[in-house]
Amino acid sequence: MPKIVILGAGAPHRGKLPAALREACSGTSILQWQLDASRCNIKDALFVAGYKSSAIKSRYQDLSVVVNEDWKNTGSGISLLTAPFSCDRPLLVCYSDILFRETVPAALARCKSDIAVAWDSAWKHRYVGRSVDELLNREHVVVNENLLTRLGEEVPIDWVDGEFIGLVLFSPRALERLSKLKEHRPESLRTRHLSEYIEYLRTTGLSVSGVDVAGEWAEFNDPQDIAKFILGTKAETLSRLRGMVRHAVIQDQVAFSVSDWLTCPELLLQEIINNFGQQRLVVRSSARSEDSFHASNAGGYDSVLNVTAGPGLIAAIKQVISSYGEANANDQVLIQPLVTDVRISGVVLTRTLEHGAPWYVINYETNGDTEAITSGASDDHHTLFLRRNTRAAPLPDNRLGGLVEALHEIEALLGYDALDIEFAIDATNTVHILQVRPIAVDRKGSDLDDKSCDDVLSQAKERWQALAPSPPHLPGRTAPLYGIMPDWNPAEIIGTTPGALAKSLYSVLVMDEIWATQRAEYGYRDVRPSPLLAEFAGRPYVDVRASFASFLPASLPEELAGRLLAFTLDWLRQHPTLHDKIEFEVVPTCLGPNFIRWQHRLCQEGKFSADEVEILKAGLKTITANAFYRCQRDLEQIDQLRQRFDTLQGKTTLAPLERARLLLDDCRRLGTLPFAHLARSSFVAVTLLKEAETTGAISRAARESFLSSLRTVSHQLTEDACATASGDLAWEAFVARYGHLRPGTYDITSPRYDADPERFLRPLVERPQTTGQEPNYLDPWQKERDAFFTEIERIGLPSNPGVVEGFLRQAIEGREYAKFVFSRNLSTALEALAEAGAELGLSRGELANIPLSALLNLRTSPLSAKAAAEQLRQQASQEALFRRVAAACEMPPLLKSAAELDAFILGSDQPNFIGSTNVTACCLDLSRQHETHENDIAGHIVLIPQADPGYDWIFGRGIAGLVTLYGGANSHMAIRAAEFGLPAAIGIGEQRYRELAQAQVVTLSPANGMLKVVQ
Repeated sequence: MPKIVILGAGAPHRGKLPAALREACSGTSILQWQLDASRCNIKDALFVAGYKSSAIKSRYQDLSVVVNEDWKNTGSGISLLTAPFSCDRPLLVCYSDILFRETVPAALARCKSDIAVAWDSAWKHRYVGRSVDELLNREHVVVNENLLTRLGEEVPIDWVDGEFIGLVLFSPRALERLSKLKEHRPESLRTRHLSEYIEYLRTTGLSVSGVDVAGEWAEFNDPQDIAKFILGTKAETLSRLRGMVRHAVIQDQVAFSVSDWLTCPELLLQEIINNFGQQRLVVRSSARSEDSFHASNAGGYDSVLNVTAGPGLIAAIKQVISSYGEANANDQVLIQPLVTDVRISGVVLTRTLEHGAPWYVINYETNGDTEAITSGASDDHHTLFLRRNTRAAPLPDNRLGGLVEALHEIEALLGYDALDIEFAIDATNTVHILQVRPIAVDRKGSDLDDKSCDDVLSQAKERWQALAPSPPHLPGRTAPLYGIMPDWNPAEIIGTTPGALAKSLYSVLVMDEIWATQRAEYGYRDVRPSPLLAEFAGRPYVDVRASFASFLPASLPEELAGRLLAFTLDWLRQHPTLHDKIEFEVVPTCLGPNFIRWQHRLCQEGKFSADEVEILKAGLKTITANAFYRCQRDLEQIDQLRQRFDTLQGKTTLAPLERARLLLDDCRRLGTLPFAHLARSSFVAVTLLKEAETTGAISRAARESFLSSLRTVSHQLTEDACATASGDLAWEAFVARYGHLRPGTYDITSPRYDADPERFLRPLVERPQTTGQEPNYLDPWQKERDAFFTEIERIGLPSNPGVVEGFLRQAIEGREYAKFVFSRNLSTALEALAEAGAELGLSRGELANIPLSALLNLRTSPLSAKAAAEQLRQQASQEALFRRVAAACEMPPLLKSAAELDAFILGSDQPNFIGSTNVTACCLDLSRQHETHENDIAGHIVLIPQADPGYDWIFGRGIAGLVTLYGGANSHMAIRAAEFGLPAAIGIGEQRYRELAQAQVVTLSPANGMLKVVQ
């Protein structure tokens, strides 16, 4: 007769297979797990079937199976009575859809009562995020000390101590009572479950005791259930997986509780020596409060590496326990052999941290430090994004192939795919798993799924193929290349996932035609009708082919132009980290004093002849020389725009949409076009100064002293703030002058300064910065300016001091002034669009997701206002969903091939953005604020050098955002920021960190991949 009866008659909660046949881990059914945990072989078991009983019989031919023919109309109690059993030995009974550890049946066997029941005091934790019905519709227990005093589904919820897990041991005496129920089955029990049968037997005088499993079991209903069953503390998880993984190695371990250490340290030390001898060890934390589904506490506790037996081991154990603070007696310490000869190490997220999107995020380094990535201290980190369903995607390092196989295996074992896994790969390419834990970020309620991302990426591949052929109006035949930062860098201006309105505004005002018109008028190649903006998976990219072609002088022969374009494109492909430095490091766009460096590269690397380089140089010389004489007429157009703006503002009878149309048309013709010319001239001016310094013609002090003498809009803002503070300028006048500015120039949801002047402008007045210069601030420039003019003359450019210095000032100052003026038109047009939207009942958030053309078409639309509003609202809703999917999709900053839509490396200088909240706030560099009181950082965007868990205290101080110099997507600070829902930019690189450290106010927009200085 059986020693275990498994009740599986009812239909499964989910899926098509009976629960017993579903795999709890790769290749192992739940039924087999139950037999193993009960230490029963299949001949000791009996299965009560009902739903798809033939499938059970077919799968397990050696298993005794009986069928509850009336399973649709009866409860699990009748299924038990259907089973034949003897009364001469105890019988274990369990539901077919649960997992438990082998310690539980053993604990039940030690009970002296008639019936021993496994119950769960931690039952409510299993229902976090689930419906109330699931919480109520359970088999509950009431416990008094070790005795159960009430069982069943109808126990009042406020009496409940726990949940009956579906596992019970009946003694021979209890089985005799059950046998009598076979003969006389009360009708009241016909539809009842096992717990009510136990309750019935309890009322007849049988004793019922309980074993509390305290969460150490699983019911196979939810994808997390099996993972929760296997994933425990760091030590428990590794121990449970160690015998199961085949594609990786998990080191042997000795683990013990804090209580054990305090009670018998000598015995534990001897066990460690017996197991590991004199091997080098790692002593790691394994606390109950870390690595859970609800909080990772990542990096909160210590680990000590490279320890050997002796006093150092004792000190390391004490250090780890001490790091727990008030340690729980059940907190553990984990001892393992140190993995040696490590070549690659890092951390993998098997889904993206912020969105749970289907990418493996493999953050790794190759310096052999197994903690460099998690501590955020690595300056050699690489981040590989690998789309989950594309196993054939090429890997940047073949040694990572074994890791990917191990990831697939671990996910299959757990039946769960949102994991955070630490790994190391040694010299033999063996993959070592150092830690497995769930990603502790709750995304319940998200309406995004893997298919949404896959569909968007499939469309992006089709888009790539459509754009792949080399356009006939570009020279030569070149492969496509796209970037988010080159040229008019959309990532900085409108963000990586802008709304339809911002994207269309940027296209109309700049990227469709104005950009190319400016280049042609300036003397470069005319590449019209090429738009500069291309879109992949909702991300705006610059067409680098068109951009680089537009920097070729118009005078170049076609064949030479084609080879130059191909060479510069290939150079960027080979040096992708230069994608945001193309005009300094990739493409020569003007003639400067240090042109010799371009000449060397073109001749040595590109195999261009000296004569061909001279042709390029002559073309660039003409362009650069002409730049000296055009700034004034560009500024005159800007002044014309300013005057027309004042005129338009007086036309109060114009409808909002007509006002917006006129403002934008002026902005395009008289604003962005001359601004583009001035911006190009400004680049030429700065290049001349920088290269003169590089060649030694002038000193750095001379260059900086000249730049400090400029009076840009930024300087004027500072001076006006000082004047307002002193009372020389009225507050209202100050707000009126600068109120049109907004952090997001093209974003209708970004507030103007005058919408919240106390936030944006008052701090400038309350903490004014002096703009006064020392009397000799121009001395270095005055002393060396003649040398600069001589250097300019040496390369054949105009050298008249008045012309040259006037050009430098007009270009650099004019660029800022032009943007200040044209952005007033744009900002006012956005307000007019908001006014028109409000008349239709459309919010700014909805307007942000509607393209400009759809809004302006309302001027001539035959639709009623109500019908038009509804149509636009639906369009906005669809675009908002698309933006959410686009934000979840991972894309490289430089898209070099269609294959990179499946796998790409994110350079270490590209921030890892966390969060979805946009924030504009004062920033504070903690590395320079040693005396700042902790409370002073509230409301600030905080800058720290690296993602070090030592800064964990900042999360409790009300900070508005976080920026780190170093750190990756899987660093401690990234995980902690995601848990707290804090917007963050992790690992921005040294250059950007230095810029932000000097700033007062910063905008951080993780959803748009944007981090920019406001003031």
